[in-house]
Amino acid sequence: PANWNAKDSLPDPEDRKIWSVIKDADYRVDYNNFVDTNSDEIKNSLRIFNFEVMDYHSLTGPLNTSRCASTAGVEDGNEDDVKGLINFLRGEDYFDYNGNCILNESRLDENGDKIYLGDFYHSELLVVGAPSANIAFTSQSQEAYWRSINDYGSFAEENKDRKEIIYVGGNDGMLHAFNSENGQEEWAFIPPLLVGNLPTMVDKALNKNAGGGTNAIYGVDGSPIVHDIFFDHPLLSVAGGKDWYTILMIPYGRGGNGFSILDVTDPEEPLHLYSVYNDAVSKIVNVIDYNGDIETYEYVAASYTI
Repeated sequence: PANWNAKDSLPDPEDRKIWSVIKDADYRVDYNNFVDTNSDEIKNSLRIFNFEVMDYHSLTGPLNTSRCASTAGVEDGNEDDVKGLINFLRGEDYFDYNGNCILNESRLDENGDKIYLGDFYHSELLVVGAPSANIAFTSQSQEAYWRSINDYGSFAEENKDRKEIIYVGGNDGMLHAFNSENGQEEWAFIPPLLVGNLPTMVDKALNKNAGGGTNAIYGVDGSPIVHDIFFDHPLLSVAGGKDWYTILMIPYGRGGNGFSILDVTDPEEPLHLYSVYNDAVSKIVNVIDYNGDIETYEYVAASYTI
């Protein structure tokens, strides 16, 4: 493939596909449900850890929050700021880094280059192309033997022309999927249990006359790993039950004590299987399943009386 720079190849904010698991906003429609028209549904997800999006821009608020009061869409309360956070993550300058109060323009540097791709800090790049696991075995205790007796070869043949994708986590809270040939972002996934940390990016104390800003956070900070697994898929039914699928595990690293699992067998139509988040402060474990249902499990006692 030719050399490319991912930030230069990014689609415009309105053309990106950014998705998450959001109740009453099915991501499978177009893999682009993280949009301001779904702000009411997304707002519920933003609150799962009891954080609220600050009233960053207002008509009559304190500090400098009203300095952009004449800009269309600005209002008291945080409804506009929830939509603004959504659009900021997509690439718009809602938090007014350049100080011109044009809150729906793309974030660009002084040379006109796009600067809305989050930083990749601890997450390493993972290249996933056609299935290529070994099926030559010398012992029945090897995984290659398991593949050979469960027709892995047919799975590999069926997916031999699969688009090669580079997966990497960013501290914009997203797992990014880039086309390895041209650097185009195919889609970006926000783990649903990390959505609750996104309000901590908003800090109205950073709204200054010279321009605004946001807090830096750790988002999807871990390195994704991939494996082809033979199992009974909860969302897809096949004759005989079990089949092979390419499964991507996305640890959050410093973004949180948890991980998400995606089926990326078809990289153009990924499927969320489940996400887990260990909330050590509240001493609970949150799990969101393949249907988008969330369950909360309290810690068990550290010791027991016998």
